[in-house]
Amino acid sequence: MLLKEKVALVTGAASGIGRSTAQLFAKEGARVAVVDIDESGGKETVEIIRKTQGEAVFISADIGKMSSVKEVVEIVLDRYKCLDIVHSNAARYTMGEATEINEENWDRTLDVCLKATWMIAHCALPAMKSRGGGSFITTGSVHAIRGYRKYCAYQAAKGGLLALTRSLAADYAPTIRVNTILPGAVVTGLWAGIPDDERSKIAQLCPLKRNGKPKDIAQAALFLASDMSSYMTGSSLVVDGGVSSISYMPKWMENSLCESMKQTN
Repeated sequence: MLLKEKVALVTGAASGIGRSTAQLFAKEGARVAVVDIDESGGKETVEIIRKTQGEAVFISADIGKMSSVKEVVEIVLDRYKCLDIVHSNAARYTMGEATEINEENWDRTLDVCLKATWMIAHCALPAMKSRGGGSFITTGSVHAIRGYRKYCAYQAAKGGLLALTRSLAADYAPTIRVNTILPGAVVTGLWAGIPDDERSKIAQLCPLKRNGKPKDIAQAALFLASDMSSYMTGSSLVVDGGVSSISYMPKWMENSLCESMKQTN
């Protein structure tokens, strides 16, 4: 019961990483506000939690809008009287190069993937501060530290989120700890259109030879939400199976270099 008596707010909790995090937080004793624009998925997350004797409430919201974010925090505080943990996790993006996406795609991606975290911080941090402390967690991405084709807006948002995490950590220490998780390839609803053979190819790019599961990220979120990470703030916790740390040399190049080394020796 690492989060006993705590109140947690998790965005993007109708599925994927958010749902897995909400379930794990509830299992560890937290009362969880499940926030998502997907009403049916959000209510299903709450039902899953309640079936295991956990406590949760669903709040429908478009966290890309300040009015919705304000309402979410007000509902949580009205119901539970406090807020200890925030996991700003929701994401939305349109793939494309700078010349391929339009202004609407750009703005919506940054609203949900970046601006939303600032809006949640703006509305929630005063309550967390008055509580005497807390943990504010964001879901970033390895896209913040590596370049990938066709992800112009998404990578800009995730890079900004990394900087925002450091800024919030500096401004609200020592009362509130602020950290980010950088997941790699995690199979969520966003993978709906990716065929199995393509998923397998993506897994082979990872040193651990598998794609991540939402639970892998939820466990990292639990670590950052609990006292196990009490000496961490402003940190980026990479959970990507090693994909951003290790680059494999093509076999033909490896063989060629080996032959060259033999001849030199």
